[in-house]
Amino acid sequence: MGGRARTLILALGLVLGAGAGAAQEQRPSSFLFINQERLLTGSRTGQALLAAEDKARDALRAEARAIDTAFEKEERELNEQRKTMPADEFRGKADDFDARVVKARQDQDARSAALAQDLERRRRQFYAAIAPILVTTMERFHAHAIFDENSVLLADDTLNITEAVIGEIDAAPPAGLPVPTPAPGDSPAATPETPPPAADGGAPAGSDD
Repeated sequence: MGGRARTLILALGLVLGAGAGAAQEQRPSSFLFINQERLLTGSRTGQALLAAEDKARDALRAEARAIDTAFEKEERELNEQRKTMPADEFRGKADDFDARVVKARQDQDARSAALAQDLERRRRQFYAAIAPILVTTMERFHAHAIFDENSVLLADDTLNITEAVIGEIDAAPPAGLPVPTPAPGDSPAATPETPPPAADGGAPAGSDD
């Protein structure tokens, strides 16, 4: 059985088994869930990170276009020279041109791969930096686990703490991440003080797909 299937079964078991388990033992079985991607796209710190990603991609694309334009110009000039240049000399210049084009494309592919790896590293850094926020939020709500909503088959929507965590991130951006520029009139989001209902405290409702 795959890990995702086990997670779905575990989440469903926590919800559906809460009522029956409560009759036998009173240990809490509450859990919370979040939308991890929304933490990135919805928080100002995450948006600053995404903006930096877009800027880096745009710079790489601009560099590639500039290189292509330069090679196109050189190719036109070489074709003009062909009319008056000895065949052997032209062939040497053409071979050198082709080799430089191939090398430039290889270099661009390497830069693109390196950028993709760097962007992935930055995203991992983002999620690692906000992990303490998730821990303190889970403790404040007296929960036992936090799941990504894409791994939860069925749950009460009041257990979704995505917006609460975004508020925490915006109120105190983690160190080492891009610092967002506050919009005029912005004020830190209020930190929720009342925990959501426990998973064994009512009938579950279907979550978003």
